[in-house]
Amino acid sequence: MDATVSGVGVEAVEYSQESGTVRTQFDQEKTPASMAVIATLADALDTDPVELDPLHSTVDPEELDALVRVCNGTNGDTYVAFTHEGHAITVHSYGVITITSEHEPTAEKYERGVGR
Repeated sequence: MDATVSGVGVEAVEYSQESGTVRTQFDQEKTPASMAVIATLADALDTDPVELDPLHSTVDPEELDALVRVCNGTNGDTYVAFTHEGHAITVHSYGVITITSEHEPTAEKYERGVGR
């Protein structure tokens, strides 16, 4: 693993200033999608994951994990898109999470190189 976000190991964390999107790649065999979502969102908001609304208030974490299990390459991409804590979140079956932030402080944080 190349990075840690909120205590969860991930392979990569990127910030796109143009789109205001945080992108995290994670290994679904080691980290459930639901944990990676909360860790990435907490990191983007520069807060402790326990300070966030529970993910189950928006989406069933077990269903999320089940829907984005590792694809074998023949089924194409399966993804789940939802909004949590005022952010658009998309979780892809190939182990990528994108979170589109509506808050400028997140952009400033990643421009400074914090959270990587």
